[in-house]
Amino acid sequence: DVAGACVVLASKVEENKRGLKDISMACSYVAVKGQAKEAADNRERWERSLKRLEIVVLENCCFDMNILHPYGFIDRLAPEFGIPVFIAKSATAIINDSMRSHICLLYRPEVAAVAALYFALEIHGHVPSRSLFESRHVMLPANAVRLVEECVGDMLAFYQREADSEREAHRQQQKAAGASSRPHLPHYT
Repeated sequence: DVAGACVVLASKVEENKRGLKDISMACSYVAVKGQAKEAADNRERWERSLKRLEIVVLENCCFDMNILHPYGFIDRLAPEFGIPVFIAKSATAIINDSMRSHICLLYRPEVAAVAALYFALEIHGHVPSRSLFESRHVMLPANAVRLVEECVGDMLAFYQREADSEREAHRQQQKAAGASSRPHLPHYT
């Protein structure tokens, strides 16, 4: 039963996700040693068991299910500092993009939110105010200025890597298209 719950959890973080019904059917099939009719009859029991054990496995792994995201901090900071909606939306987009990098693991969500707002303000030609670090609603660590600067640097580096990767893919695509459009002539020596 516990192994099935682990498969359910693993399936949630993999690219090739499997549904709970598929996993419960596979567990049921293995449990009844390949008897298809019995497996189909037991699938719902397995589904209930896997749902219950999934929580048990997470609790035993000390998994924190209350995850804070930077979005709520952006929503609180933008009105507090009079940041226009379009800049707050840009900051949200920066956070969305940053979720594909290590940034969400390196920085606390409130630091990432301030960094995204700071970065968005700079992108749109506004001078970010140091008052962003003195929010009444969001508590930042004492070294927030340094952390935000590092985070903005990491965000900028992420976008640079993405742009470099995109340029390289485009170059490879053009190279492949150019090679396929030229007639192939035999080489004689």
